[in-house]
Amino acid sequence: MELQNIPSMTKLLDSSEFSDFDINQEILKKIINNTLDSVRKTVYSDKNNNLTDKDIKRQIVFEIKKIFDQEPKIVINGTGVILHTNIGRAPISKESSEQIQSLLSNYSDLELDIKSKNRKSRISKSDKLLSLIIGSESSAIFNNNAMALVIALASLGKNKEVLVSRSESVEIGGGFRIPEIIKMSGQKLIDVGTTNKTYLSDYEENISEKTVAILKVHKSNYRIEGFTEEVDIKNLSNLATKHSISLIHDLGSGNFMDTTKYGLPFEPSIMDSINDGSHMTLFSGDKLLGGPQCGIIVGKKESIEKINKNPLARAARIDKLNLYILNNSLTSYISKSKTEKIPSWSLIKLGSEEIKKRANLILEKLPKEFFRLTQCKSTIGGGTFPETYIDSYGIKMTEKNLTKKLESYLLNMKLPILGKVENDNLVIDLRTIFNEYDNYLIESLNNFFNK
Repeated sequence: MELQNIPSMTKLLDSSEFSDFDINQEILKKIINNTLDSVRKTVYSDKNNNLTDKDIKRQIVFEIKKIFDQEPKIVINGTGVILHTNIGRAPISKESSEQIQSLLSNYSDLELDIKSKNRKSRISKSDKLLSLIIGSESSAIFNNNAMALVIALASLGKNKEVLVSRSESVEIGGGFRIPEIIKMSGQKLIDVGTTNKTYLSDYEENISEKTVAILKVHKSNYRIEGFTEEVDIKNLSNLATKHSISLIHDLGSGNFMDTTKYGLPFEPSIMDSINDGSHMTLFSGDKLLGGPQCGIIVGKKESIEKINKNPLARAARIDKLNLYILNNSLTSYISKSKTEKIPSWSLIKLGSEEIKKRANLILEKLPKEFFRLTQCKSTIGGGTFPETYIDSYGIKMTEKNLTKKLESYLLNMKLPILGKVENDNLVIDLRTIFNEYDNYLIESLNNFFNK
């Protein structure tokens, strides 16, 4: 195609190919214009291109469909990573999602006390639930844990000093690092101790009249082993109280459980942190807690009051959708069968033999020459439990030369299926696929070989 042969806007607007889409003329013009810009660049750069009018119309249809595609969309998780950051971390329960759907399509008492008709705090229910579950005096809730840390530090004044062990001056994800967060909050980082060993005396020797806090960062997504030493919360709390400074504990993972009961290594809980004397404990809502993305601070009433008076608290407050989800997630923890109501903990609790039986039932309906049972190692994910693996089972596609094609096929389906590639074989770990999708999985895999 040459430049003079590129179809005009008028001609394209009259095309029948776009008439089935519920899209207004102005938006359609913008999409066509963007597509034509791209076509012109192709024609300029490649004089021997084979573009046709049909190709251009096909591209416009593709762009329109992309706009109407729901995003984020449901993804079937066959990776075995329970809290997979790229696909939304903790799933919420069906019961919660149904209640939330009803709330979102109506008005609600988000910040209204129905009895008195007065305004109330939007997090009053969350605050009460957190107090019941973990024994906290007070709480503040923000859009994510990194912002919660910024606000906690900023509430202590400006240009003050915050002590952090060198072994805990970490990157928290997305390229963001503790030193940058402290700087953003308006405070100055004071490194104490060494990478492998930090003693109580290292903290005490660095406390000055400018020191406002000790920040303890839990090593949730990495380990330092061997010749090591660190100071526990109890001793840091005593030191902070002695010098009238704050102890902030960034626990990150948001664990409310005795993890050893689920065959996992010990992970300190929020209750442990509070009971050991942390003034402010911070954690994420969408990790081990099993709720929405948010950053929660629990702790001493006096500390939380300072946080809530900070103008940033208003700017970064939790939105109503995530608040509804959080309250439903927290309510699960007061029920007798809490782990059954929290999907991520239900997945953790699944026995490998139960998964194996399910895998064999699926395999009975798949072509035996292409699929077989395989042992898997599931992980928790979400920056928690590094090097911890849970025995699981899945199905493996044995034809290595078809791995890329099958992977691409499954990812481009209406409900994408995400697996993992191990030794050039596509593997689908069934621990993280909800049973309701088994038939869809079977149908999708069979369709690939029957197309």
